[in-house]
Amino acid sequence: MIAEKFRFLIKMPDLKRKKLFLLLFFLALGLTLRLNHLAGRSLWTDEFFTFFQSSGHGEIQGFLNSISRQMPPKVFKVKEFKAMLKNDGRKNIQDVNNGLIKEDTHPPFYFWTMYFWMRLFGDSVFAVRLFSVSMGLFSIPLAYVVTRHLFNEKAAICAALFVSISPFAVRYSQEARAYTLIMVLGLLSWLFLLRLEKQNKNFDAFGFTIFNSLGIYTHYFYIFISFAQFLYFTITHRKDSRLLDKFYLSFLSSLLFLLPWAEFVVLKGYNFLLVEWPFGRPGIIDKVYNLFVGNSRYILMFDARLIFLQILVSVSLILFLFISVAIFKDVIAKYLRNFIFCLTIFLVPLLSMFGVDIIQHSVLLKQERFWMFSFLGFIPLAGYFLSYLFLKRKLIFYLVIWLMLVSSFSVSNLQFGPAPKDVSAWINQESGGRRAAVVVWNVRSVVVAQSYYLDGELYLIPVSDEGQFRSGIKEAYPYVEKLFLVRHFHRDDPGLMDKGAMEIKDAGLGFCLEKNISRNEISVAEYVKCKL
Repeated sequence: MIAEKFRFLIKMPDLKRKKLFLLLFFLALGLTLRLNHLAGRSLWTDEFFTFFQSSGHGEIQGFLNSISRQMPPKVFKVKEFKAMLKNDGRKNIQDVNNGLIKEDTHPPFYFWTMYFWMRLFGDSVFAVRLFSVSMGLFSIPLAYVVTRHLFNEKAAICAALFVSISPFAVRYSQEARAYTLIMVLGLLSWLFLLRLEKQNKNFDAFGFTIFNSLGIYTHYFYIFISFAQFLYFTITHRKDSRLLDKFYLSFLSSLLFLLPWAEFVVLKGYNFLLVEWPFGRPGIIDKVYNLFVGNSRYILMFDARLIFLQILVSVSLILFLFISVAIFKDVIAKYLRNFIFCLTIFLVPLLSMFGVDIIQHSVLLKQERFWMFSFLGFIPLAGYFLSYLFLKRKLIFYLVIWLMLVSSFSVSNLQFGPAPKDVSAWINQESGGRRAAVVVWNVRSVVVAQSYYLDGELYLIPVSDEGQFRSGIKEAYPYVEKLFLVRHFHRDDPGLMDKGAMEIKDAGLGFCLEKNISRNEISVAEYVKCKL
C-alpha cells in the first residue's frame, strides 16, 4: 500500500526527483532554524499588539489613555492586564476592527487572520509565533517558483535555499508580527504578475488583484511594492496596450477592494498621528548609510554591538558588491527585463522610505523590519548570485552558506527591542511573595508587555508624568513592602518610551534604593521602605 503511494517517485526522472528532494530538504532546514528557540525568547513590545488586538482587546489602549491623568493614579493587580492578552469568547471580529480603528494605525488583515488562528491553536507564545513560521516556510517554494519564472532552474533552487537560511527571513519567521505574511503575499502577487506578463490571462490578472489588495490590507507600506510593480509595467509594456490595459484594470480593482476599509477608517476618524516612526531626526548622513548597508542583514545578522561582527558584515557587503559587478554583464545579457523587474521591486521601497526619512526626519530605513518590503526584490537576485557562485566560485559559495547558517542559528537567541521576560522573572523572584508594586511608564503597549510575565498578584501602577509618578508612590506606600520602577528604552530614541523622572532621587517618599538591573533594553530599580 505504501509502495503504491510513493510509486510516482520511482517513475519520476532523476532530475525532477533530485529537485524535489532538495526543496524538501530546504523546507526541513528552514523549519529547523525557525523552530530553534521559538518560544524561549521573550515577546517584545510590538508583539503584544498582536496579542491584544487579535484577541479583540484593542480597547486597552484607550483605557490606558483614559487613566493617564488621574490623580492619584489607579493601582491595578497585574492579572487584570494579563486577562486582556488571552482569547475571550465574548469578543468577535468586530471587536478586532473597533480596536484597530480607535486606537491603532495598522490595517486589519493580519489581525483578522490571527483572530481565527488563535481560536484554532491557542494563545501561547509558541502558537502565536507559529503562524509566522508557517508563512516563512511557505515563502521557500514561492521563492523557487518566482525565481524560476524570472531566471532559470539553478537560480530558483538557490533562491529557495537563500530564503530557507537567510537570517533576516528566519528572524521574522519567529516574530508574532505581519512581516512573513507580507513576504508571502508579495511573492504571490509577483508570481501572478509574471504569469500575466507571459500569458495575458484573466485568471492571473484576478490573482494579482486579490494578493495586491491583501498586501495593502496587511501593511500600508505595501503600497511601495504596488507602486514598484505599477512603475515596471507602465514603462516596459507601454507599447502593448492590451496587456497594459488589463494590468491597469487589475491594479485599479485591487485598490477598489480597499474601499470598505477606507470608508470604515474615514467614518471612525482614523488618527494617523499615532504612528511613532517619525522621531524628529534631521540630517542625511545616517540615512544614506542605512540605505546602503541595510541589505547586509539579509545575509548576516549578529549583535550590532560587537565590533568584530560589524567588521564581518562590512567585509561581506563589500564581497557581495564585488561579485555583483562580476555577474552584472551575464545577467544583463540574458535576463535584462527580469533583472530590471527585480531591481525595481528592490529599489522603489528603499527610495520611497529614504524620501520619507528626509521629509519627515524619520528613521524608517534604520528600523530593520521595514527592509522586508525590499527583501522581495532581493530574493531572485540572491538566487542568481548564489547560482553563479556555485558554478564559478564554489569555495566562496560554501563560505557564504556556512556564515548564513551560523547567523540564522544564532539569531534565534538575539533579543530585539525591549523584552520583559528576564526582568519580570527577576521582579517575581525579588518580591519573594511579599506585597510589591511595579511602577511603569504608561506609553504604547509597555504596561501590557510588562504585565505578561509578572506574577498576577503583584500591583501595577501605570504613570504618565512626574506628578502621577510621585503620587503613585505615596499611594502605594501603606500596603507594599517593595517597589520596582521599570523603564523601557527604544533603541532608536531612548526618550520615546522613558522619562528621566522615573526614579526616586530622595528618601522623602519613604523608599530607599536596594539594587538595580538592566536587561534587554529594560532597567529595573528595586526599592524597599527606608528604615527609620
